[in-house]
Amino acid sequence: MELLNLHSLFSSKVYQDTFINNLTLEEDASKTMLEARTDIRNTLRTELPKRLRVALEEAGRVPVPRFFTQGSWAYKTLNAPCKPPQQADLDDGTYLPFSYMESAPPSEMSSILFNAVEAILDELAEEKGWGLVTDNPNCTRLVIDSETHIDVPVYSIPDDEFLQLNEARASMEQKGLTMDSAFSIDDNWDLLPTQGVLMATKKNGWRDSDPRPVKEWVEGEVNLKGDQLRRIMRYIKAWRDNQDWEADKDPKSILLMVATAEAFDVAIHGRDDLALVKVCKELPRILCGKVINPVTAHRSAADQEDLAARLDKDGIRDLLVSRVEKLAKHLEQAINDCKDPSVACFILRTEFGSRLPNDPNRVGIESVKTVVPVATVAVKPVGDITAG
Repeated sequence: MELLNLHSLFSSKVYQDTFINNLTLEEDASKTMLEARTDIRNTLRTELPKRLRVALEEAGRVPVPRFFTQGSWAYKTLNAPCKPPQQADLDDGTYLPFSYMESAPPSEMSSILFNAVEAILDELAEEKGWGLVTDNPNCTRLVIDSETHIDVPVYSIPDDEFLQLNEARASMEQKGLTMDSAFSIDDNWDLLPTQGVLMATKKNGWRDSDPRPVKEWVEGEVNLKGDQLRRIMRYIKAWRDNQDWEADKDPKSILLMVATAEAFDVAIHGRDDLALVKVCKELPRILCGKVINPVTAHRSAADQEDLAARLDKDGIRDLLVSRVEKLAKHLEQAINDCKDPSVACFILRTEFGSRLPNDPNRVGIESVKTVVPVATVAVKPVGDITAG
């Protein structure tokens, strides 16, 4: 049996125009986001202690916050936006120690901290010409431009962990390292605690939330199954972004990533197209049932988080499953049945959009016998807290 080899349309060591490259944020956009992150961090380092001192009527020293980048940027599954109003996002958490949180009643302190950060970022946004979005009760959003934004949630962490971060940063500065090098301490996830992380909300006090276990889970899955899994996750997210959904009713990235990891049991070396079709054939079954957040899998059934529950709340489970079934059929058709590279490219682009190259000349024909699957071991869930 012969089939079309469409791998080079998705990923290639020879061609630059590939789907995975076209999904990657352009260098200028990445630079803009990182520069904005630096401005945000520098401003919060300087202004947040001052603002909290006034708000709490304290004369003592207020701790300088620490920062950790989280979300898709941190675990390298970020895609460039497909079409408006989609935007690439960077989530950058601001952290203060527990002991300082006792300066006021817990619910009051949460609001004070959240509102102080929001007020500071409002002033920074005005200075920089950015947009400010304040309708999310869990973070403040800065819209850097039409295609990018940065979300800033606020957390408290155990005092000893905060002290460890301070000592590590001071050590780097004493060694004469640059500020950019010192920033790496802020993003050293090895120093972030896995227990006792609380997120400040605008009106509802503290929420038990730790972003680290999700990042560790993604990295653990990729380490065991190979980087092809990360690419497949990004393809599925990109497919989602190319579809039309009602406002705020698209399937969430964490759901698609967990379901994809469950469907991905073996790597197929040099054949992202075959790995993708294999995953897509399994996804409808997975998405019809519960999709447990792996960082809560060790809990009792009552305390586990079902990531698919939101599909029913938004009324899109049947729609999502039917669309994934159609995607799987189209992938199989393009690889196994059409025999015409031009038609195969057309079929793929109807699902994934124009970012997938329309280049029939690079499509090859292979015997299925040449495709050798490489077995890998399933990853065990890690972590303790649900995704934020």
